[in-house]
Amino acid sequence: MKDSKTTVRYLGFEVLFDGSRRFDFSFESADASLRLISVQASHVLFSGPGHLSIQECPGICYETLKCRVDGRLEFVPASIDLTPADIAQHRNPSRTLGRRGNP
Repeated sequence: MKDSKTTVRYLGFEVLFDGSRRFDFSFESADASLRLISVQASHVLFSGPGHLSIQECPGICYETLKCRVDGRLEFVPASIDLTPADIAQHRNPSRTLGRRGNP
């Protein structure tokens, strides 16, 4: 988030009824108001080839959040959905190179 006075904090995640996960974040803007936002990751993102791991998901969600709301703090939605495009954009390239079980 562009405003240098904004602090973003990862609060944790919750497993939803269908196996999806909600990653919760908070941020305090320059006017000292505390805002909450969630990034939802569908259960399909955690299975199959190139699946998302629980360990890497908070970082990818954080980077996605920064890109989507950067400079628009007054218009931040309560929740956004993580997409395969977000994962491709924000995933550490070395993550797919060292994966076990890949030929």
